[in-house]
Order: sequence, then C-alpha cells, then structure tokens
Amino acid sequence: MASPLDEHEAARHPRNDDPHRQALKGSRPRVSAIWLGRTPTMKISCVIVSYNNGSLLEEAIMSVVRQTRPVDEIIVADDASTDGSRALIDALSQKYSNIKPIFRASNLGVSANRDLAMREACGDLITYLDGDDYFHPTKIEAEERALSQRRDVIAYSDVRWIDRRSNSVQIGRNAYFSRLEASDRVRWLLKRTRQSPAAMLLPKNVHLKVGGYNHSLRTYEDWDYILRLAAEPLVWVHSGTEGVVVHPAGGLSRQSHFRHARDELRVLRFNHEIARQHVGLPLLLATAGRLVAHHTKRGMIKWYRRTKGWT
Repeated sequence: MASPLDEHEAARHPRNDDPHRQALKGSRPRVSAIWLGRTPTMKISCVIVSYNNGSLLEEAIMSVVRQTRPVDEIIVADDASTDGSRALIDALSQKYSNIKPIFRASNLGVSANRDLAMREACGDLITYLDGDDYFHPTKIEAEERALSQRRDVIAYSDVRWIDRRSNSVQIGRNAYFSRLEASDRVRWLLKRTRQSPAAMLLPKNVHLKVGGYNHSLRTYEDWDYILRLAAEPLVWVHSGTEGVVVHPAGGLSRQSHFRHARDELRVLRFNHEIARQHVGLPLLLATAGRLVAHHTKRGMIKWYRRTKGWT
C-alpha cells in the first residue's frame, strides 16, 4: 500500500477539459444553498495580485466572484501594469461592489504588492491568488467549513498545476501535510519532494504575526512565507478537495539556474533559525547542497546543449 506521503498524481489532458474552469463561464455566481439567507460570522477577503496578466486576469477575478460561499472583499492589486489590465479591473469593480482595486504607481514586485494588499484587507480570514491562476468554485466554502469557525487554524486544498506550453496537468495531493506537527511541516518544506499547500485560507492576525511576505524577495517568496507559517504552533486542515489551479511562473522559467540557486539560498538564510530549532542545521545544509547541485547540473546541461546548437 502506498504511503500517504506518496499521494501525488500526474495526468495529461487539455485545460479545457477541466469542468471547474467551464463553470466559470456562467453569467452569474452560483451561491451554495447553505449560504442563502445566512450571515457568516467571519468575513473573508481575497487578494489577487496582477502584473500584465492580460486576458487571464478576468478569469482569475471571476473565479473569486463566483465562489459558492460569497467572498466579502476582493482586493485586486495591480502592480503598475501596462497592458490594459487596469481598465478591466476598474470595469469589474464598477459591476461588483465587493471588488476593491489598488493601483500601484510603480512596480513593487509580487511579494511587496501582495503583502501590502493583505495588510489592507478587512476580513478576519484572508486568502490570495495570482492574476493568471483561478479558484475552483467551492474552494472558499470547503475551506471555511474545514475551519469550523476556529481562529487558530489554516485551511488549504489540493493544487492543480497546468503547464500551458505542454497542456499537461499535475495534481498535488497534500492532505497528509495536515497531520504533521510544526517540526515535520518544516522538514517537509525543506525537502521539497512533495507538493506544498498554496493559496491557504488563514486568519489575518496569523499573517501579521509571522511578518507577512518578505518584500526583499522577488522569487521564492511563497516558499519563504509558508516556512514561517509552518513553524507556528497552529492547526492545519485540509478541505478534502481541489481548490486552486496554478500555472508555472513564466518569469521563473526564464531565470538562469545561477539566479535560481542564489534566490533559494537567500530563503534558507532568512529561515536558518527556524530550521535550527525544528530540524537541525544538518538538514538545512543538506538542502542547500542539494539545490546548488541541482541547479549546477541543470545549468551545465543547458550550456552543453547550447554549445551543440541543440537549443
């Protein structure tokens, strides 16, 4: 029998076959029957960050608008886009009263843009989304139900990764993460051999307690953030379903392997005290050695292919 740690699926099929994505094309939100006539006890905010996400941005925003558990506040923080995204955000904010636009005067980077928007959120609970990804319609409802009205819990769902270039799909089954204590969560995240939670629903005060996102990081900011969250003595609960569809970042794929290694090592340096307390420095050093070896190997392969004219 396979271990719960090996719960990881991979499949290939067109993105258009995703029934959740097809549901986004409806003309109006489909509110779950359990929410009709009910006033939630905790308000939920969702922060969407965008920079030149073009036509994908509307799909991201509407996936939050059409949640079966209505989101009380949708903050769309545009990071000085130049592709017309601002006009779309403004138009949608006129149509939906729960959409709050934030237009940055200059590009801050995704980490600072998201963190500042999360600090402005009015909700007791907050979640977040990139402007080229989208939520499944029941994501918020399932995660809030998992929270059971507790304020010391982080809820999350499985993640579907779609590569637009190959149209391949990978589903990260990560329910086992919720069974781990803080030290085992940190170990899981340092080893990075399995899917980590993403786009969690968490109390705003927890976000503030861990210091929010590190504004100095332009890449691997999510890894840094979740490491600090995982080290907190909190309960993590899994919603029992898929919640978010994520597309691999184009900017990361264009970055050199040297810069990948440099940025990942920065995350390890920022979190060395967490690693020392929870898992010990040997694992931290092993992680650093592994990622340097990985990127060195990939960089050499890329260099060799280039010298042979294969790319």
